[in-house]
Amino acid sequence: MDEDLSIAIDNHRTLWLTEISRATFDDQALDELGGDGGVFVVLEDCAEGRFEVLAKAASIWAGQNLLNLFAASLRRTQTHLSVVS
Repeated sequence: MDEDLSIAIDNHRTLWLTEISRATFDDQALDELGGDGGVFVVLEDCAEGRFEVLAKAASIWAGQNLLNLFAASLRRTQTHLSVVS
């Protein structure tokens, strides 16, 4: 994945579509997800200093669609999907 995608949930939590490191995969005991390759939906909580893997996306497009659904539901608060290089 060339660029990560993110959407701000509130002023301290962000939902990401991103690749993760092998260390993160091992630290969070994600073996049931079938490997550390691919893209993941991750919740970053800056207030608590946590980075929690929520799910593995079936594909980049599936992950983008999921984040776009969140963005659409949050539109009334002017929250939009952001591309991060």
